Parts: sequence; C-alpha cells; structure tokens
Amino acid sequence: MATGQISRRHRLVAADLAGENAEVLRESEGEEASAAAEEKVFGLEMLWKKMIIDFF
Repeated sequence: MATGQISRRHRLVAADLAGENAEVLRESEGEEASAAAEEKVFGLEMLWKKMIIDFF
C-alpha cells in the first residue's frame, strides 16, 4: 500500500515539474523570438541610417 502511494506521489510531482518546464520553455521561446525581432529592427534602422549618410 505504501509503495503505491509513493509511486503516485512521484507521478504527481513529475507531472507538475513537466508542466512547469513546458511553461518555462514557452516563455523562453517567446523571449528569443522577441529578441530576434528587436535585432532585425535594429539592423534595418542601422542600414537605413547608413544609406542616408552615404547619400549625403
């Protein structure tokens, strides 16, 4: 009986940790996508500024 209870607790803890890991991964992927978008915008801004400077 005790073994079944421990096993059930282990499964519940493992499921909880898996859910937390999945949430952290989703947040991390969102931050990476946001950072990549910011880098792209920054690169385009720098390119535009260079084109203006080269024009004059």
